[in-house]
Order: sequence, then structure tokens, then C-alpha cells
Amino acid sequence: MNFLIALLAIITLEAYGELGAVQRDGWVRRWHKGLATITFLAQPSILRLALFVAVPVIVLHLVLAVLSHQWGFLVFVLELLVLLYAMGRGNLDTQIALFTSDLEREDLQTAFDDAAVFNLSHREAVADRSEDLREEIFASLPYRIFERTFVVIFWFYLFGAPAALAYRLLALHGDMDIDEADAESSRPELKWLWLLEWLPVRLLGLTVGLVGNFSYAAGAVRELLFCRSTGTAEFLRRAVKGALGDIQADKTLNHHAVSEVTLLFGRAMTSWLVVIAILVILS
Repeated sequence: MNFLIALLAIITLEAYGELGAVQRDGWVRRWHKGLATITFLAQPSILRLALFVAVPVIVLHLVLAVLSHQWGFLVFVLELLVLLYAMGRGNLDTQIALFTSDLEREDLQTAFDDAAVFNLSHREAVADRSEDLREEIFASLPYRIFERTFVVIFWFYLFGAPAALAYRLLALHGDMDIDEADAESSRPELKWLWLLEWLPVRLLGLTVGLVGNFSYAAGAVRELLFCRSTGTAEFLRRAVKGALGDIQADKTLNHHAVSEVTLLFGRAMTSWLVVIAILVILS
């Protein structure tokens, strides 16, 4: 059933692009602020993070357990809604289209502005040259696609809706705490996100190699396979550039490069769905 739910979620995401009706984060922000009002949880801490993620996940698990005895269809609908909620925010297709249009018109100033939406710090883009923008996009755009679908589908398929919800809550907690922490090292959610992304991003690195230039991509993945300091975005940047045979390519950014990235991830997602379908049939 998890495969069917995942397939329906991907189709819905592709059809509508932005799922504002499902992905309402008001309750998350109220929950976050509520925890912050408790005296011993006023400052960001591992305990506050644990409560922020664990309580909704446990409640969801209990609700699914109760419904599963007599209301199988409701379980199906609820898991689908939770999976759609757990996927990334914003209409990524529209954002990519705007950015690609800027590059086609060679309007670099507007491209710099539109690229800010992909920036992993949710602040203005730091690139001030075309070369810098290229590296920024090759790091941030693959990650945005990855965190929107691949990692969520991976954990949903293995452990169901509670695992997918836990990942998105960690990501949302990082977004809401971005102004509270003095440094990234003091934000425990980033470490937990890195752990949750460690296995799926490496599997994705191998997948993009199989659907792209395997020798370059495999070399990049092999170098960073067991590295404990390389972030997910940097890992993807190396793997994607390798899969596109981009190691010695021109360092300027154009719309063809962006299109190649999106097509590469489309092929990778198709491969994942085929593998999951085979596993379902064999099981």
C-alpha cells in the first residue's frame, strides 16, 4: 500500500505543483511557539527539538494504529495526506521555470534574485558572478528536489507516514530556528537531518550515476561515501556534476544546465519507482 500512496503523492505533486491546501504550517508554528514559552524550554535545545518532533509523530502513530483495525480506507487517506504534507514547500516547477527563463533571456540580475528561493539558508543568494551562481545552483537545486521528494519517499516506504512527518518537522524546525541560533553547530536539527539524509542521498548519488555518467558520478560518490563532514547539498553537487559529465565542463551557467539537472532527477525518480515496484511484487 505504501507504494500506491507514494505513487499517488508524486502524481498529485506533479499535477498541482504547490499543495498549499494540504501543507499548512500554522499548527507547527503554534506548537513551536508554545514549547518556547515553557521556562526550561525557552532556549533551543535537544529536549525541545525532541518534543517538537516526537509528540506529533507519536500522536499520528497512535491514530493510525486505532484506525487500522476497522477503518482501512481512512488509514490510506490519512497516510496520503501526511505524505503530501511532508513533501517540500512551494511550487518548485514554477520556481525553476522562472529561473530558466531568466537565463534564456541572459538576464543575470533577475536570475540572481530568483535563485535566492533555492538558497539553503533561506536568505538572499550570495553569488555575485555567473561562476558563483553556477556552483550555488548545482548545490542548492539538487538538494531542493531531493528534500521535496526523494528523502521523504524513502523513509515513507520503509517506515510509513510517521517517519515522513518526522523528517519534515525537523526541516521546519530548522527553518523556524534559523534566527535563534548563533551558529549552525548549535542547531541539533541540522545534525539529525544530516543523519536522516545520509543513506537516501548516497543511494540517490548511485542512482543519478546509473542514469547519467556513471564513471564520474561513481568517483564522486566513492570519495565521499563514508565522509562524516560533507553536507548533503555538497554530496549532491558532486554527484550531479559527475552524472552530467560536468567535471571539466564550462563554468558558466545557462538554461541547458538547469534543464539537464531536472531531467536527470526525473530519470532517477522513475528508477526509484521501478525498483520499489519490483520489491513490492517480490514481497
